[in-house]
Amino acid sequence: MSRRWHLALLCAVLAFCGVASALPQAAGTVGGQVLDVKGKPVMKTRVTLQSSDGGNLQTTETNAQGRFWFAFLPEGQYEVRASDQTRVSEWRQGIWVSPGHETNVTLHLRRRQE
Repeated sequence: MSRRWHLALLCAVLAFCGVASALPQAAGTVGGQVLDVKGKPVMKTRVTLQSSDGGNLQTTETNAQGRFWFAFLPEGQYEVRASDQTRVSEWRQGIWVSPGHETNVTLHLRRRQE
């Protein structure tokens, strides 16, 4: 093999290693769906996620199918809930996130108690 080919191979390996090391190594995903009391998906609902120690607070909004995702989460335990102006779900606690996996959660909205 020529020196040029060896040099090209070395550059390719180094470039790949640089990209691989930039990716989150211990990241997981929490995803799921928000449903109303009749079991129908609820769109444009705010979903809040936090780690069990109260940190890493994030929010997102459900899509047209009532689905949501939180990606690139460090490994650990989380809590999640959904809410809109008149309804709220229970906090789902003890959601374990592990690297390379998606943990699915279904949240059910109920009328807020006054």
